Amino acid sequence: MADYPKITIGVPVYNGEKFIQKCLESVLKQTRTDFELLISDNASTDKTSEICKKNVLKDKRIRYIRQRKNLGALNNFRYLLKEAKGEYFAFLAVDNYYQDNYLDKCISTLDTSKEIVGVMGKLKIDENYHDVFSKEKKMLKKIGLSYRPIQEICIEGNYNRRIKTWLKNIPWQLFYSVYRTEVVRKGDLNEFFVGSDGAFMLSILKFGGIRTISDTTFVSFPYGESINGTIQSAIKINPGLVSKIFPFYPLTKWCIKNLGIKNCLKNSRHIIRLNFDGVFLYLKDLYVFFKKKSSLENMDRL
Repeated sequence: MADYPKITIGVPVYNGEKFIQKCLESVLKQTRTDFELLISDNASTDKTSEICKKNVLKDKRIRYIRQRKNLGALNNFRYLLKEAKGEYFAFLAVDNYYQDNYLDKCISTLDTSKEIVGVMGKLKIDENYHDVFSKEKKMLKKIGLSYRPIQEICIEGNYNRRIKTWLKNIPWQLFYSVYRTEVVRKGDLNEFFVGSDGAFMLSILKFGGIRTISDTTFVSFPYGESINGTIQSAIKINPGLVSKIFPFYPLTKWCIKNLGIKNCLKNSRHIIRLNFDGVFLYLKDLYVFFKKKSSLENMDRL
């Protein structure tokens, strides 16, 4: 089965010792068994390598590759896609895990629905992390706006409708859908910036829809870049001064170049809201930073 897997699960990891065992176990416990679990360790310096090697000894469906040097996040994702052997493919972040019937449900849907290119189960935030975004919700409520919720969504219809649905809802989680490998390799993974996962999904939607199914669950821990803060992420990965101040400016530029002016004008209010989201998150980070700094200064005076 490992030589001719139905699906490749690609796990890019760097220093993931906190979550990786739970992540790997969720794949190995799947009711669907004809998969390969491909791990690309981006030169981790913690116990990630030790944990992965122990799992390799237990299950021949695991292929573990430790990179000699850190490739950077983007190239680590691209490496997994290049190495995949399966008819279907899914990225699985180290801080995510699957319900036991996840692969079976997603593959069955793809096998019987040729008009779609990707499938994802219902997203659930791990119960220990429910309130991680409570500050954003409270701040938005103060200025009379609602928090953009995580929701089950299907992106189908013609290409223009698929674009509109994605831009209107910004379902970032669909990046981790189960895709047809021949299609996912055509996705845009050429640049790394805040929102580049959105560019990837919009490029995939050119070839078909992405469907969410409610009878299986994809569980996520809000960890890594999702809790590092928008300022930190923008400074770290966005090119140029403007995109460090306006985090979703690179994604906006990508949309204009790749979706066309006409499509962008039709969806201008959604693109404007996307950029407002970025500015709001940026201002929230500044508020939290100065509040924390003020608290520390007050403690020093005691």
